[in-house]
Amino acid sequence: MITQWYDPEPGPAALPGVLARELARRGHDVTVVTGFPNYPTGTIAPGYHQQRCAVEHRDGVRVVRTPLYPNHGTGLVGRILNYGSFAVSSTLWGVRHLRGSDVVWVNYSPITVALPMLASRLLHRVPLVTEVADLWPDTLLVSGFGAAGMRSQLASALLHRWVDAMYRASDAVVHIAPSVADVLRSRGVAADKLVYIPKPGNEQVFLQPGSDLRAGLEISADTVVLLYAGSMGAAQGLETLIEALEGVDPSQLVCLLAGGGTMEADLRRRARQVPAARFIGRVAPERMPDLMATADVAYISLVADPLTPLTLPSKTQATMASGLPALVAATGDVVAVVEGSEAGLGVDQSSPRAIREAIDRLAAMGRVSLAQWGTNAGRAYEDQFSVRTTTDAVEQLLEEVAGRPARRGENEEFTAHRLRRRHIPQVAALHRAAFPDFFLSQLGEGFLREFYAGFLEDPDAVTAVVEDGAGHVVAAAVGSTSPAGFFRRLLRRRWAGFAYQSAKAALRAPRRAPRLLRAVGYRGGAPGVDDPDGALLSSVFVAPGRQGAGVGRLVLEGWTRRASGLGADRAFLTTDASGNDAVNAFYQRAGWSLDTTYTTPEGRPMNRYITDLAVSRPTEAGVTS
Repeated sequence: MITQWYDPEPGPAALPGVLARELARRGHDVTVVTGFPNYPTGTIAPGYHQQRCAVEHRDGVRVVRTPLYPNHGTGLVGRILNYGSFAVSSTLWGVRHLRGSDVVWVNYSPITVALPMLASRLLHRVPLVTEVADLWPDTLLVSGFGAAGMRSQLASALLHRWVDAMYRASDAVVHIAPSVADVLRSRGVAADKLVYIPKPGNEQVFLQPGSDLRAGLEISADTVVLLYAGSMGAAQGLETLIEALEGVDPSQLVCLLAGGGTMEADLRRRARQVPAARFIGRVAPERMPDLMATADVAYISLVADPLTPLTLPSKTQATMASGLPALVAATGDVVAVVEGSEAGLGVDQSSPRAIREAIDRLAAMGRVSLAQWGTNAGRAYEDQFSVRTTTDAVEQLLEEVAGRPARRGENEEFTAHRLRRRHIPQVAALHRAAFPDFFLSQLGEGFLREFYAGFLEDPDAVTAVVEDGAGHVVAAAVGSTSPAGFFRRLLRRRWAGFAYQSAKAALRAPRRAPRLLRAVGYRGGAPGVDDPDGALLSSVFVAPGRQGAGVGRLVLEGWTRRASGLGADRAFLTTDASGNDAVNAFYQRAGWSLDTTYTTPEGRPMNRYITDLAVSRPTEAGVTS
């Protein structure tokens, strides 16, 4: 794992350690390359002194620390030095400790970790999984480090190119909020790289029993306690909470504000005449169970911004793990999670009046009714966000990306996955073996590798492979939900490789050149017939000797399920009409209907089949699995 943030740093910085410890507990060999702890104070934590490289062992995890410039202030220069110094030091002295890894998990916030990440890829040829915990460069701008003007626009464009390079280098891209997938696809990230795996809560903190602090805080047993615990910065927009608390009777509801940040001093000034708002400063992690046990409902807020609907802040999971309902002043994913679990309310963050109305409702409900919402929150956490649930998904992904056979049941011989970089050589070789006389096979495995690699980098690509118990590819299917756009992007992105491989093929057999141009420009259309809307299944095959074992059905089902999950209402494919009875019968048994028959310029009769995907569209859980 490469992450700038790690234990003993608190809050969201502690979450990489949650994953690392659980993987180690399950028997995996885990090494973490990180910095010396300095979050959130900007000073090195007690017990640590910086040196070129320090190795420690924490809870079964090997932790490699490299030096950095400690800083967590509002100044741009200090923050850049903080991010950049870790990127350089971890590349020079940390990456070497990842030699021999099967896969590297990269926490890509901040995106300067691209330096050690790409060095790991270059030096050790290791597969990479990038976790998008904060959407960059958007999160940088919303945190107050952006400004209007041409220089800002140029910086934004450069940062987008930076993160695009990280996505391209990754074998999988994990996003922790559901809606981020649509944004990443719109920015060109291959759909089949995207995997939704939410963050868990820090269960060593938030599942622990705590002691009620009401007596020490002089809060009565009947008073509803609203708790905000976390960073007090521009992104949280807490000034609307303070305004909403004006006039609230502190005997009915008290809001405790724990934590600190760049806006803390201003918020304290605003709250001087607001008795229902009480600031208690930073709270040590070991005291958080007591604070959560004191509260009846937690406050989660995000400033109104285009990024807000795409954010699932880590305090959501912490709140639910603690069995607390939430008042969410935001929009989008976080509201959907809380209200969908019947574990709280969502309100307009920009409206103090709406927040006040919600506060009055909470006070009127009372502690007993709020406790029922808290029970719902705890159940939803266990189902969706627990360490057990999320690590199951991470472990499955790591095994898939690393090429390790996943744990299977006794009778489960084959498993279906998305196409990964490691599959490309096998898929190209099997394509040629399955279709030795077909035109693309005659262009050689080099051309086929370029062709299939293009599906790894496209937002509209749809892929599926089936592996046997030993991890060997026995079937594959590739296509696109936007055929015309896909092939244009394929040629643009991989023009050098295609040009080289095409030139080799043309030199070997010059008469192939016209057909080669038609092949690489194929869109799925038939001469004289309108092109259908939907996903095109460009290529599907089963390894020789594996026919009849059910892998053809498995790979086809996997492909259509993915196409449907990406929004396609129907799919189409073409196959030979003559001398191909078994294949035509296979598609018909699978529910594909003959749409039209046509003849290619070479005189080859073809059948085009169509299937309706909308009637069996999977649930969200199925899409992201």
